[in-house]
This record gives sequence, C-alpha cells and structure tokens, in this order.
Amino acid sequence: METVKISNKIKNSGLRREENLFGYLFVLPAVIGILLFIAYPLFVSFIGMFLDWSKYDNSVFQAQWNNFENFKQVFGSAFGKYFWQSLYNTVFIMIGIPIGLVLSLVFAMLLNREMKGVYIYRVLFYLPVVSSLVAVCIMWQKLLAPDGVLNSLLGFFGIKGPAWLVEEATAKWSIIFLTVWKGLGSSILLYLAGLQGISKSYYEAAEVDGSGAFNTFIKITVPLLYPTTFYLVVTGVIGGMQCYVEPQLLYGSSRLDTKTVVGYIFGKFGDDYLGEASVISWFLAIIIFTITAIQFIYNGRREKR
Repeated sequence: METVKISNKIKNSGLRREENLFGYLFVLPAVIGILLFIAYPLFVSFIGMFLDWSKYDNSVFQAQWNNFENFKQVFGSAFGKYFWQSLYNTVFIMIGIPIGLVLSLVFAMLLNREMKGVYIYRVLFYLPVVSSLVAVCIMWQKLLAPDGVLNSLLGFFGIKGPAWLVEEATAKWSIIFLTVWKGLGSSILLYLAGLQGISKSYYEAAEVDGSGAFNTFIKITVPLLYPTTFYLVVTGVIGGMQCYVEPQLLYGSSRLDTKTVVGYIFGKFGDDYLGEASVISWFLAIIIFTITAIQFIYNGRREKR
C-alpha cells in the first residue's frame, strides 16, 4: 500500500509540474508583451527625464545626463506657461464629468419607467457611443459653425449665437458639449442597470412611511447608486486627464487655448524634446494615480461607516 501511495504521489507531482509548465507557457506571451510594451517604455521614460537626447539621435543609451534641466524647461522656463495652460485646459474640460453624471442619472430614471417605445429611446441614446468619433467631430463642427444648426436655432428665438469653435470663451465648452454627448449613452446604460438592481421593497417601505419623491430619491436612490457613480467618476477622471482625440479633431494642434496635456506631450515627442515629454508624462501619471488613490481611500472609508 505504501508503495502505491508513493507512486501516486510521484505521478501527481509529475502531472502538477506539467500543468504548471503549460500554465507558464500560456501566460508567457502576455508577460513578454508587458515587458516590451509597458515595463521597458516606463524604464526608458523614467531615465529619459534626466537625459539630454537632442544630440544623440534620440538614443537613451548614448544620451548624456543633464540632471534636472528637463524639469526646469517644463516647469520653470518661459515655455513652462504652455504646459500650465494645457493642464488648465484639461482640468476645465473635466467640468463635463459632473454634468454628464447628472444628465445620465436624469435620463436613466426617465428610461427606467414603463412607457411606449422605451427600447427605441434607449438605442437612440446609445448610438453616439458606437458611432465613429471622427464622424461625430465632423458633425459637431457643422453643428457649431457660425451659420450652423445651433446658431440657427438660437436665432429663431432672437439670440445671436457666438462662433463656438472660434472664440476662446466658447472653444473649450464646445469640447465639453461633445464629450458629454458622446459618453452619455454608456453612463445611462450603467445607471439604468443600477436602477433596475434596486429592490422595489425600498420604495414601497418609503411610500408607507410617507416619504416624498425627492426625499426618496436622496435617501434611497442616490446612496444605492453610489457604486455606479464611484466607477463613473474614477473612469471619468482617468479618461478626462488623458483627453486628446476630441480637441485634436475639432481644432488641430495649433491652438493653445484648447490643447490638453496629452496633446502637449504628443507635440513634445513630435518636436524631439523627448526628455521634457517624459517629465510631463510622469507628472500626468502621478496626478492620475494620486486622484484615483484618494477616490479609493474615500470609498473604502465610506464603506466602513
């Protein structure tokens, strides 16, 4: 019997090693991809923050150390104002996050009601999400043109509309309108799923207690939808800090009043200022990480209450 047990253990250990080997082989392509396309670029960009690339054919292995000169160029030189302007533009455009959350929740509550053609309305709200961003931006250029649909509609009510895409005061708001409209469908879908996951017993109990509609919304609906709101805020902040495509398609890369941080980074890479671009990239990554960490810490403390 002991011999049989020993032989079984040997077979099991052999099978386990074989299974482990196949497991390692399956994950090997993913590990290689992470090392080549994530770990190595991170390492090069981190080292590159302290290097002068300009005279050495942009090779990290031939560039010379210049200490903190790239940091001075980004934050302290006369050109530093362009970076701070791009950061301000990025943060300003993120005003669309709370606007989108409020509108998404309102429309989700309307679409959660039983009414005729509700499925058609849901599809219509979701269409911008699956539409081509290039086509959407072209449509918004036509919509916001001085003689476009929006100004024609305002003119019908005796209001002279501005040149939305030209004037500095309205240029960033045009990007906000576009991003909110484009992402509204996915936020509505998530809120709609959250609303349908709330048990009707909560509302029935509130009705028995004589709670009004607004009080029920504040005390029941909003708290129970917090996980969805938390997810949308976190992903919205991460996506907002990386906003690039919409301003680029609407205005190109020449306008400073609509250039975002990622657009500024792309311009630095294009002009071969690789050290400065690496500094800005890491600075942006630290901002995103810090804001996300704060949100998770707050959410963790809230759940413990």
